[in-house]
Order: sequence, then C-alpha cells, then structure tokens
Amino acid sequence: MASYQSFPLSLLLLIFTVKVAHTQITTSNNIFDSLDNLGCSQFKSIIIAANLEERYKGVVAATIFVFNDTTYGALPSSRVGNLFEQTERGPRNYVQSFTLDQEIETSSFSDARPYLSELNNGGYLFLNKRQLLSGNVASGTPGTTRYFVNGAMITKANIKAGHHIIHIIDRVLDMPLQSNAISYADGVNPKQTQYKFYTELMLPLSRSLTQDSDINYSTQVRRVLMGDQVTFFMPTDQAMNEIPAQKLQELIGNPQKLLEIVTLHIVPGKVLYTSLVNHNEHFLTQMQTGKVVFRKNFNKEAVYITGAHSGGGTVTARISPANITVRNGVVHQIDQVLGFVFKTAIEEIQTDTTTNTFEGIINSARKDLQNALSAPSGVTVFVPTNNAMFAITNVYENYQRNQSLINRVLELSLLRPGTPFSLTSYNRGYRSMLQMESRYNGRRIKVYSEGNDTWVEGGYVRARVIKPDIGVTNGFVHIIDAVFGIPTRDIVYTIFCNDWLMRTYEHMVSVKLDQYMRDSGLVKNQQCSFRSGESGSPAGDPNRFTNELCGDGYYRCRFTYFVPNGTAIDNFSQMAAGRDIMNDPKRWRWLLRRLITRRKVIYLDQLALNAPYRYIADNGEQVFIQVTGRSQHTTSQRTAFIMFGNVRAEILRSDIGATNGVIHIINQVLFVNEDLTRDVSMAQSVHIPVATLFTLAFLSLLFDKLFNVML
Repeated sequence: MASYQSFPLSLLLLIFTVKVAHTQITTSNNIFDSLDNLGCSQFKSIIIAANLEERYKGVVAATIFVFNDTTYGALPSSRVGNLFEQTERGPRNYVQSFTLDQEIETSSFSDARPYLSELNNGGYLFLNKRQLLSGNVASGTPGTTRYFVNGAMITKANIKAGHHIIHIIDRVLDMPLQSNAISYADGVNPKQTQYKFYTELMLPLSRSLTQDSDINYSTQVRRVLMGDQVTFFMPTDQAMNEIPAQKLQELIGNPQKLLEIVTLHIVPGKVLYTSLVNHNEHFLTQMQTGKVVFRKNFNKEAVYITGAHSGGGTVTARISPANITVRNGVVHQIDQVLGFVFKTAIEEIQTDTTTNTFEGIINSARKDLQNALSAPSGVTVFVPTNNAMFAITNVYENYQRNQSLINRVLELSLLRPGTPFSLTSYNRGYRSMLQMESRYNGRRIKVYSEGNDTWVEGGYVRARVIKPDIGVTNGFVHIIDAVFGIPTRDIVYTIFCNDWLMRTYEHMVSVKLDQYMRDSGLVKNQQCSFRSGESGSPAGDPNRFTNELCGDGYYRCRFTYFVPNGTAIDNFSQMAAGRDIMNDPKRWRWLLRRLITRRKVIYLDQLALNAPYRYIADNGEQVFIQVTGRSQHTTSQRTAFIMFGNVRAEILRSDIGATNGVIHIINQVLFVNEDLTRDVSMAQSVHIPVATLFTLAFLSLLFDKLFNVML
C-alpha cells in the first residue's frame, strides 16, 4: 500500500489512467513506428529480434498488447532471461502470442470466448472487463470499469495506429501455453514434469471410479479440464510431500472422498485470474462439491484461496505462482491440497515456518491450555506470526519468564471449547460485527470487515487476519499479525497504521499532536503489516521531543483518544467553519484535544449501559460518553456516542489498545460555533511541577499493574 504522503499524486495518476484507458490516441500509422513514442522501445526491440518489422509496419489489421519500458526495467534479471525461449523462433513466438489478426477495441471485450493469437498452433488471449468493488463483496461499491488481457490490466487502451490498435498493459506477461489445463499437470509445462497431484491423486482416481456411471473421472474431471474455459488450482509437489504416506493412502482408498477433493480444485466455465476477482468473492466448484473463496488481503501482494467441500474440510492455501495461462483457461499453483485436512492444530503451528515461534507460548503455558489445543474437536485458535511475536519483546523484553502473561495470551487466543469458527462465510459490511467468547474469563473476540481485510480484536489488540481458515483435524487455525493482550504500537503509530485514519494522522502531525502522544518508553513500534518491506515510519523524527509534559521522554503519559476517521476529517474540511479552524493551528489543536484525555484510559466495554460517563478533556472541557443498547454473544447491538454541548459523534470502533492508552474511532469532529471565537491560548501547553511528575510516574506504574489485572 502506498504511503499516505503520496496519496494526492497517486490519485492524480489514477484519474489520468482512467481517462486514457477510454480515449483513442492517434500516433503513427503502424505499430512499429509508434512504440518508441509510447515508451515501449523494449517491446519494439523484441519485434526487431523476431524479424517482424514488416508485419507491424504493414496495412493488414492487427491488435497488439505490449508492456512499457518502465515495467520491463523492473523485472529481475532471471525473468528477463526466461521471457521467451532462446531459440531462433523465441522472439517471434513471444510477439505473436500477444497479437490478434483483427482490430479489437476494449468495447468488444467479453468473457464469452477467448481470441486465438497469431502464434502457430494457437495460444489464446482472454479479454475481460470488470468493475471491481471498492471494499468487500457484501458492502463494496463498483469501481471504474477496467480491461484485462490474460489477467494484466490495460493502462492505455485503443491507441490507433493506421489499421492497427495498441493496448499497453501494466505488467510483462509470460507467453500463454499451448497445452490445456490437464496437460499442464501431466507434464506439458515449462518444467516438462508430471506433478504429483496428477500422478498420486488424479491417476488413482481415474482407475478407481467406474466409467459407466454418471460420476466418473472421465466425465467429471478429465473432460472439464480439457473443456472450453476452466480454472484449475493445482497443488505443488511440496504440498503433496507434506502429506504423511499413511494419510495419502487412506485418501486414495476412499474414491468418493478423493473425487470431492479433486473436483474442489476445479471451477468450470470460468477463467479466474487473481486480478479479476474481488476479495472474499466465492465460486462453486466442479459438481458443486463445495466452493472456493479468494482472499486478497495483506498488502495485496499475497493471494490466498480457501476451499471447503460440502462435507467439511476447509483449507486455505497461498497461490504461488499464479495466473498461468493455458489453452483453455488458467492454472494457479497452491501450497496446500484444498479440502484435505490431516494435521492437528498444534501440528499446524509447529510446521508453519511463519508461526512456529508461538509454539514457545504453548509449551510454557498451563497444562490444561496445552491440552485444549489437542482436544479432538471444537478448537479455534488465533495464531500470531513470528514477526508479531518478536514485536512484543519491545514491550516485555523477557516475556518468556512471565507465566501469567503467557497464560493470558494463550487463553485470549483460544475460543471457548466446542466453538470451531470459520471465517469463510464471514463477508459483511463495516458496521457488522461478530463476537465470540475467548477462554480468558469469557472476554470477547470481535470479528469484522474493513475494506479488503478481515480484522479480529482480543484483549484490546486489533489484528489483521493474514491467513484465515486453516483447516485442522480438530478445528481451525487463523493466522493474525498481532498478539492478543499485548499492544505493540503506541497511539500515534496505531493511528498511522490504520487505513481509515491516514487523513487524521496528517492533521495530528500538522499541530504536533504526533509528538505529544508518542510513547517515549517504547523501544520500537511494530511495523504496519501493510508496509511489509518498507521502513513504515511515521513522518517526523521519533526521537524529537517537545517541551510539553507528554511525549518528551521524561514522563510516560497514557491517553484515551476519540479519533475522527478520514471521512470525518474530510467532511469537516468542506465546511467553511472547518476550513477556518484547520487554517489556525492553535485553534485546530485545541479542538482536537477535546477528543483526548490523559487523565483516564477509558475502555467502553467496561462502561455501564445507558449511564452517561463524564471525562475531562485535554483542553479542560467536560465531555460525555454514553453506551446504549445491549450486547449478545454473537452480534454487537451496542451503540456508543461521545457528546459535547448539543453535538455528538458515533463511536464506530472502540477499545483499540495501544502501549500508552486506547483509541476509539468516531464519525465526526465535535464542533460547536463558539469554537470559532473562544480564547484557546490557555490550553496550548501544560506546566507541572517536578514533584508532581514523580507522583504521576508512580500512578502510571500503578495503572500498568491494574491494567494487567483487569485484562
């Protein structure tokens, strides 16, 4: 995800891209002479190497799909060397693979049929148009119509060059293969090897099912994988190697179950490139034996597929490599066999190299908690990644020696016995939330959707679900990016890492609240998960101190902050009064401090229903909170508001913990007309005697102890 600082530029680029994608651009009267001016000289050099200059200078109609020089320059050297076969016909085959012998504009794109390229013996191009949703499938809104070829998005479309049409795409595509989906598995692939999924599962299935029945291998598997359009999820050999030999033989010995497993890897009649599907979009599999659900979260780099057959057995696998175009569709290789569950929860945690650090927590926890993970059924456990486990050392350096902390973390990570919970069916809007009880005193675990992600909260820690629905023999494992019960980001960084709060963070920086509210006692913030591979640091120098009480490295303040989301900030900026206040840094800072208190850390789930609760804001004003409604075990019907004068804001998300307090996300800025004229000079800084600082420091330590007890 791009940093918030680049948002205006990226927005302009998006607007420009959308505009040119629907505008005809006139260049030279042929493809060959147009490519340099279009920034596609590298593709032109392949045409020259193929000795095809005359074809692309001629008057015979053609449509070509080309990458630009920037995209080509970003390729790793290994990919450049393997772009096409290093033979005399290699460059020619590559260019012809992306050429059609007719003029095809984007208005003609359709899922109905692929187009045969000019490559001898045929390679197919699948031309699609999509209005992908902004947000998840249930609550998202259709975006701009995009056009694709073999999964690559067209960034500049319908460029006229005489009788030729040029489409520029956003990536360098590999040549489509001339084999069909089943031939790919049977050895007609770049590696020229048969895959074990074919030899060890599909071939035994073909021999075990009678051929005179409606349910047989030839009809239900082979014919579909050789048919017109198909999507095939094919486990890698490594995925097959992870299956114990005994478990594999048990599966082969059960033809009906084996048929369900194999058909779960096939979506008939659809060519589903990962770029063409929405997050959480599901599709029925062959024979309707189950469904597959695409997961496109976590930095939008990794794409997962969850497969669940009707008889149970939910498995989530990572797609890698993805989008291998074959003659009749697309093949995705995956790192698990869908629908086939053979590990227990503890075995899954032990063998997954991204989560095995959590095994140390398990081995050090109480014996009854260890036994709970090995229960024969009904287990649901939320497992933090190794990176998340490493981050807690910045808060508790020697957490391994803290027995009560270890027990609490594992109890919060486990749902109550007998409540296996799958996220496959959870696909709802932002305001919809599910709640389950953890093993820690019945404390609630919240589940909700936000944008293209599923989130969970436990022990006042919010975590992104990295990989949901890992089926195990006794329940489900869900991989998350945080440790329940141990916040590892301060308030400032928690806001910085929240997509909805980018605009809010910018304004905090503008009035120096980012320095005021930082946790000076925290060694290092856990990196934002969507900034994998980047520095992920908020703007400004984190070692720069202010002259105020908080954030100066002298005293560790704790806050409650009712944070306006980005929409609230934007709406306020569109008001004349809002613009006046935002243009006055002292007044804007003072108004934001109405939403902050450093006197109390207020968790809404600890407030009584229907009883107004008062706090003294950081600017000295009195503000009220009220929680109404009721709360059930599975769904939240509580509504909470923050009120000042005659205005109120709804609390959309509550109890998101940080190392130095808690934030609650609200839907508007608490503004009254008097804010335009009142004297705000007295609320800008706080001076407290040194003796008082020692008292406050003692109270802060005491609060830490009490917080651990309450949690």
